[in-house]
Amino acid sequence: MANVNREHVFRFKQFEVRNRMSAMKVGTDGVLLGAWCHVAGCRRVLDIGAGTGLISLMIAQREPDAFIDAVEIERDAAAEARDNFDSSPWSDRLRVIEADFNRWAAGIDAPYDLIVSNPPYFNSELKAPDASRALA
Repeated sequence: MANVNREHVFRFKQFEVRNRMSAMKVGTDGVLLGAWCHVAGCRRVLDIGAGTGLISLMIAQREPDAFIDAVEIERDAAAEARDNFDSSPWSDRLRVIEADFNRWAAGIDAPYDLIVSNPPYFNSELKAPDASRALA
């Protein structure tokens, strides 16, 4: 059952993240990873399984010279990340790639300075409650 009390927009100092469509919502783990990862001097960043784009946005805010590719397989999450990027102050440095990372990665032609990922965790006993979360 969906949490009807869950916020659909998270506001940070310089940007907002909408998370109405994405299967994986904004959570403490993503916020901590976005704040914790070392980004100083990173010019090319890859966010694997970007979801709403939260971590990409946090990196763009923290490192003004970073260009971020955000790969997301799930259509609704990719669309939401694209909307979040477009409404941010750093839209010119953020790119959503809607693709299966395993297929897309074969075409990488230059190294990244930083690769981040915040995958969902399901142990073998727990199953994702719906198809979009299972895909994530």
